[in-house]
Amino acid sequence: MQKELNAKNLSVFSDVIMSLASDAASEVDGVEVLRSRDHSKRSIRGGGVSVYFLPNEKVTVDLFVNILYGYRVPVVVAEVQQKVKAEIEGATRFRVHSVNVQVMSVIFPDRTDL
Repeated sequence: MQKELNAKNLSVFSDVIMSLASDAASEVDGVEVLRSRDHSKRSIRGGGVSVYFLPNEKVTVDLFVNILYGYRVPVVVAEVQQKVKAEIEGATRFRVHSVNVQVMSVIFPDRTDL
């Protein structure tokens, strides 16, 4: 017997998935997950993470991040995608359709740190 997803369940699931995704991305060296104030009706936003629910218990996750100077962007993005997918699929019944990582900027160190 499959439980129907209603608005209340989606809200709880989205909070869990956003938290899992944000925590997994933050564990990757060289990544800073952005904070978001924007709320949309189609997606659930919070902490630089958007979650979209698809049919057949699949989700798509959008992450908005900054990368620290000195890290290779493609390598860091690939690691974020792998960690987020593994974390969500390991902790929930949802399967990850895609993890879209949007690099907003590169953070350079202060001149005193150079």
